Amino acid sequence: MLTFVFVCLSISVTGLHADFTVVVGSPSVKVKENEGVDLKCSYTADFGATPRIEWKFKDLKGYQFFIYFDGMITAEYEGRITMYDGGLRFNKVTQADSGDYDCEVSGNGGYDEKTINLTVLVPPSKPVSRIPSSVTTGNNVRLTCFDADGSPPSTYRWYKDNTPLPDDPTKFPSFKNLTYKMNVFNGNLEFPSISKLDTGSYLCEASNEEGAPQRGDAVHMEVHDEDNSQAPAVSGNLSTETQNVPSKITMNHILEKQYGIFMLQEVKLKLEIQKLELEITKLKLEVQKLGQ
Repeated sequence: MLTFVFVCLSISVTGLHADFTVVVGSPSVKVKENEGVDLKCSYTADFGATPRIEWKFKDLKGYQFFIYFDGMITAEYEGRITMYDGGLRFNKVTQADSGDYDCEVSGNGGYDEKTINLTVLVPPSKPVSRIPSSVTTGNNVRLTCFDADGSPPSTYRWYKDNTPLPDDPTKFPSFKNLTYKMNVFNGNLEFPSISKLDTGSYLCEASNEEGAPQRGDAVHMEVHDEDNSQAPAVSGNLSTETQNVPSKITMNHILEKQYGIFMLQEVKLKLEIQKLELEITKLKLEVQKLGQ
């Protein structure tokens, strides 16, 4: 009986120590912008005295970069981080450092990795909003609001005539006749079929608990009925002059389309630049490896 108990205890204690294991200090780390932070990563002795250690970073857009590779800090992080036995330290973080950090260890035929999520805390900034000054009844109208700096991402609240709008207007008697839909996470305020009751001064507010809430500029939105009084009677074929007149194309529509094309081209250019930077990093690492 005593032998049986001893064997069970031996098996239980041995099972507490997994082979080839990487351990991180914390899987989730938060730090204020411009402060230093440690990302701790240790490993079991069975990897050997000199295991291969690599650190990779995946940003919030999904792009991945090497931080520490082949025993060297990559060029992009020289002067920014310090490696030590048990982890790495950022001397000063920026918002761009938010993302996932993979600590990978291999040696003696074993391999393991762990991920640390780093969130760099940044107060909200003044949000940029798009609010039309004049709209026609019955149309679907969307007001947008975005804070580009807040980390973690800001949530949003809308105000009409300096009165905060509830997330769900149907739950409040004074707002029950309004039919808007508010998304507090992406900042959209949408009116599926706008009416004259929606006329008013609108502004949005961004907050993330890392600083004082920030408000955008207020814009008065006027809702009016469509004016058909100037529309000519149509009978028979359209005149040549009428055929040459664009139907209800306003300068705002043209500008919005051009702005959208410009933004798309800018995003594509940034993606190409990031791909080139990644290729340059890989080439540098290969050159450093050949030089050894």
